[in-house]
Amino acid sequence: MKRTILLSATLAAVSGAAAPAMAQDWYGQFFGGVTFSDDARFSGAVGGSPQSVITNLDDGYNLGAAIGTTLPGLSFGGVSLRGEIELSYSENDVGSVNFSGNGPAPEANAGGDISSTYLFGNVIADFATGTKFTPYAGIGLGVAFVDQSVSYGTGVSINGNDEVFASQLILGGAYALNDKTSLFSDVRYIRSYDVAGTRTAPGSVARVSDDLSNVALNVGVRFKF
Repeated sequence: MKRTILLSATLAAVSGAAAPAMAQDWYGQFFGGVTFSDDARFSGAVGGSPQSVITNLDDGYNLGAAIGTTLPGLSFGGVSLRGEIELSYSENDVGSVNFSGNGPAPEANAGGDISSTYLFGNVIADFATGTKFTPYAGIGLGVAFVDQSVSYGTGVSINGNDEVFASQLILGGAYALNDKTSLFSDVRYIRSYDVAGTRTAPGSVARVSDDLSNVALNVGVRFKF
């Protein structure tokens, strides 16, 4: 409930700040790229003792879209602000799994994937350079809908669908092709907090959780309207 309230407040703040800018520059953008995920260290009480399921994730992909507008009342000097609402998706396949209860050797039959759908409210600062190139930096707060489907060993799995708080940091640059269209590229550090799942093995069931994070490298196109 608290996460839902926080998400609603974030999106309301972005929308409220954007309202005075109705006559300003609205835009839509689409992007895609590659994601590099940190290892997931799912931890919990397994078999009555603290254990970890360290899940190495292969490089994956992400896709996204956003709609936003400039925020002239909050702009200053050569820095202009914009607010946007973003919907994006990422997916990473499982590369290998190490279960602490079985020692350091990798588990056999590792497979599955972890995917996330994100809804973010972003605030981004553009830094004017007097050229067609505009660097930018921003932050985003929102929610991640995380789907876990990890398997290893003989009949062992971690599964779950969790809705958690998420945040991101954004750093990139845009190049204006004309007054209406720009190409951009950015890097985003995305973190989803306290993602929980259920580890099921022959004879035991346990709750495990971890923060999940990844770095996404994107390219995209932005259209003003």
